[in-house]
Amino acid sequence: MSAVVVLLATYNGIAHLDEQVESILRQTGVDVRVVVSDDGSTDGTAQRLAALAAGEPRVALLPPAPPTGRAAANFYRLIRDVAPREGELVAFADQDDVWEDRKLETQVRLLHELGADVVSGSVLAFDEHGRERLVKKDYPQRRLDWLTESPGPGCSFLMTPRFVALARRVLAEVPEAAEADFHDSLLYALGRARGWRWHIEGEPLVRYRQHGGNVLGANQGAGGAARRLGMIRSHWHRRQAVLHAIAGLHVAPEAARGELERVLGLLRSTRLRDRWALARLAPQLRRRPRDRFVIGALIRLGVW
Repeated sequence: MSAVVVLLATYNGIAHLDEQVESILRQTGVDVRVVVSDDGSTDGTAQRLAALAAGEPRVALLPPAPPTGRAAANFYRLIRDVAPREGELVAFADQDDVWEDRKLETQVRLLHELGADVVSGSVLAFDEHGRERLVKKDYPQRRLDWLTESPGPGCSFLMTPRFVALARRVLAEVPEAAEADFHDSLLYALGRARGWRWHIEGEPLVRYRQHGGNVLGANQGAGGAARRLGMIRSHWHRRQAVLHAIAGLHVAPEAARGELERVLGLLRSTRLRDRWALARLAPQLRRRPRDRFVIGALIRLGVW
């Protein structure tokens, strides 16, 4: 039976914490334990975690640390400070989702069958009104999609020990890596740039809770569109792509470095001819066909 350590990042999440932890601990077909990093909660989350750990030997807490104010930084701390046991696979968990009972068992099987280093996937978003919607992430991968999008939220990840070791090394050696605002996107960049297999599964194995406290959430509807437009206009996406490219260059094989260095130069440039050169790469920058058209247009217009 495979062993899995689940890295759970929390901040003011007491409302749904018990349901999330219970869904992790009842996973079938695996030996599971949970290690938690709390980022300075003020709503009783830390006290609830201490009570959970006192009564459940499979739950452990990292010592308190100065708050970071960033969910990604909390996950980066977990990557740095939690050493998987021999042969132990690694998963991430948010504080407010609900896992299908066979999530980890299914992902372990996929890792072994496909020879992948990471499995991630689509999720089923739901809200307090009971509305559900598939957040589809398993569009066919493109050569450079890892620069501009995630392979699904981090709560859908299951990773091999060697992949986690790679991420830990990059976070220690590349200051720009820890500046990336989303740990799921950064890690996708590392795995793809390295050339290791990353499988994006279409079947949703996580119920992905949507509420006002989500850092990004499913990012859908009119509110999501407005938020995305604001981020595009501020060139946030472009800055994140630069960070992903820098981190990717640190691990990329020699044969892949030439193209990646050229793309990084295009991402950093403000010259018109470089903008159009980058736009010609749009078919490789996103997985969904519609998104490839949109990002190409936005680059040409100088908005992205």
